[in-house]
Amino acid sequence: MLQSLFGPVAAVATKFMEGRQKKAELKARVEEAKVNAKIKKLEQDGGWEEKAMDASADSWKDEAWTICFIAIICGSFIPAAQPYMQQGFDFLRTAPEWIQWGILASIGASFGLKSIGKLKG
Repeated sequence: MLQSLFGPVAAVATKFMEGRQKKAELKARVEEAKVNAKIKKLEQDGGWEEKAMDASADSWKDEAWTICFIAIICGSFIPAAQPYMQQGFDFLRTAPEWIQWGILASIGASFGLKSIGKLKG
């Protein structure tokens, strides 16, 4: 009598354990797929930056932006230029948003920075 009772219980327990094992295997596969996707994205991102650096090897944009920033910094220390610089920055603050984003995109492309959009707040 005990055997007739334990047989079905053992079968149910076996099915339950097999189900848990399959669920754990699927969960591990999902986690592995997530990790592989992150690795692939990182590899693609690195490829983009490498391509951007290669493309800018013969470009004058980096130098132009660097000269521009040096002029802005130097002009900030010249008292006669400070009011004009302040007016320029005030004007840029009121410029259409697409101009502001265009400037950021141009700087980002020049220096190979994909995350420059995070700087605009």
